[in-house]
Amino acid sequence: MAGIAFQLRRLSQSTTYAGKLGAYASAAVISAGPWMISIVALMLLTYLLHQKLDGDTIRLFNACVTHDYAIALILTGPIQLLLTRYVADQLSVNEPHHIFPSFCGGLIVTTLIAGAVGCAFFLGMVEGPSWELRAAAATLLVYVSCIFVANVYLSVLRAYQKIVFAFFTGYGVGVAAAWHLATDYGVTGAMIGLLIGHLLLFLILAWNIRRELGQGRGSPFRFLRAAVQMPDLLWIGLFYNLGIWIDKVLFWWNSQSRIEVAGVLHAAPDYDLAIYLSLLSIVPGMTVFILEVETSFAEKFQHYHDAVNHGKSLTLIREAKKAIILSLRTGFLRLLKVQGIATLILVASAGELTRWFHVSFIQLGIFRITLFGAFMLMAFLAMLTVLFYFNDRRGALICTAVFLVANGLLSALTILQNEAWYGFGFVVASSVALLIAAVRVNARLDDLEYYTFNPEL
Repeated sequence: MAGIAFQLRRLSQSTTYAGKLGAYASAAVISAGPWMISIVALMLLTYLLHQKLDGDTIRLFNACVTHDYAIALILTGPIQLLLTRYVADQLSVNEPHHIFPSFCGGLIVTTLIAGAVGCAFFLGMVEGPSWELRAAAATLLVYVSCIFVANVYLSVLRAYQKIVFAFFTGYGVGVAAAWHLATDYGVTGAMIGLLIGHLLLFLILAWNIRRELGQGRGSPFRFLRAAVQMPDLLWIGLFYNLGIWIDKVLFWWNSQSRIEVAGVLHAAPDYDLAIYLSLLSIVPGMTVFILEVETSFAEKFQHYHDAVNHGKSLTLIREAKKAIILSLRTGFLRLLKVQGIATLILVASAGELTRWFHVSFIQLGIFRITLFGAFMLMAFLAMLTVLFYFNDRRGALICTAVFLVANGLLSALTILQNEAWYGFGFVVASSVALLIAAVRVNARLDDLEYYTFNPEL
C-alpha cells in the first residue's frame, strides 16, 4: 500500500481541514478493504432484510456470505502474498510491464480454484436450500476471491479517489439490489443482488488497474516461479488467514450457542456478532498505519538501501539505519496511541453501542474482551509487514504459525469452559504472536547491516 499511502500522506499534510479529513477518510476506506466494509454492508443489509424475510432465512443468507468471505480469504491468502512479492520485485527492477499480465494470471488461477471449491462446498455439502441459492453463493465466492486478488494491485494505483468510489459504489449497489430483489425472489434474490454489487466492484477495480498499468507483456503465469523459489510465502498467507478464522470455525461447530443452518453451514450468533464488531474497531489503527508507519518507514528503508547500493560510507549507512529506527518508533507509538484510545473508548461505551445492535449480555462481554484482541491483531499485522520489508520470511512464518496454533488451541479450551471465557483465546493468541513478531523486528534492527549483506539468513 505504500504507493497509495504516499499520495494520501501528501494530502494529509494539507493546510486545510478538508484535505486532512479527505486523506484520513480515504485511508480508512482503502486500508479497511472489502472484508471490513463487507461487515458494515452485511449488517445494514441484514437490518433491511428483516422487513422482507424471516429470521431463519436471514440466518441462511448471512451464513452463506460469511462462509464465502472466510473461504475466499483462506484460499487467496497464499496467492495474495505471492503476487505482492512479485509486484514489488518487478517495481524494484524497473520492469512494470510484467505486472498486469500477473494480474490476469492471478485471476485465472483464483477463478479456477475458487470455482472448484465453491461448487464442491455449496453444491455438494450444503443441503436444504434451492440449487439457485447455492449456485449464487458459489459464484459469490469467485467474485470475492477475485476482489481480494485485485486488492494486491491497488498499491500501484495513484488515483485513490477512484478506489474509494469503487468500494462505495460496489457495496452500495449490492445492498440496494439485494434489498430490492428480495421482495420478489426471497433469499435467492438477495444473494443475486449482492452478486451484482460485487461484480460491479470488481469490474471498476479491474478497469482502473488496466488503465494504470497498461496491457503489459510477458507470461501471465510468470509469478508462479516465486512459489518455487519462496514457498514459505504460500504457507505464511495460509497460516495467517487460517489463524484469523480458526476461532470462528471452532465456535460454529463446537460452542454451546452453535446453530446448524444448512448442512455444513453453521453459525454461533453469540460469538459472531461480537467478534465482527470488534474487528471494525481496528479501522483507526489501519488508517494511521497506512498514513504514518508504512509511508515514513518505507521512505527511510529506501534511503537506507540506496546508501548501501550506491556504496556510501558506513557512517551514512548507520545514520540511515537510525532514521529507520526513529520512524518505526514514532509511527508505532502513534499507531498504539490512536488504536489504544479507540479501544478504550469502545470498551467504556460498549453498553450504549451494543444497544443499537440489540445484542445480549453475553455478546456484550465477548465484545469487550475481543476489542483487546483486535487491538493486538492490528499491532501484529503492522509488525508482520515490517518483517516482510526486512525479508524475514522465516520470522513471519513462525509468527503466523504460532498465531494459528495458539488461536485454535486456546479458543478450543475456552469453548470447553463457558461463555465467560469466550474471546480470551483470540486475545492471548494475538498477544503471543505480537510479542514474537516484536522480538524478531528488534533482532533484525539490531543487526540490520549484517542481514543486509547476508539476505538469505
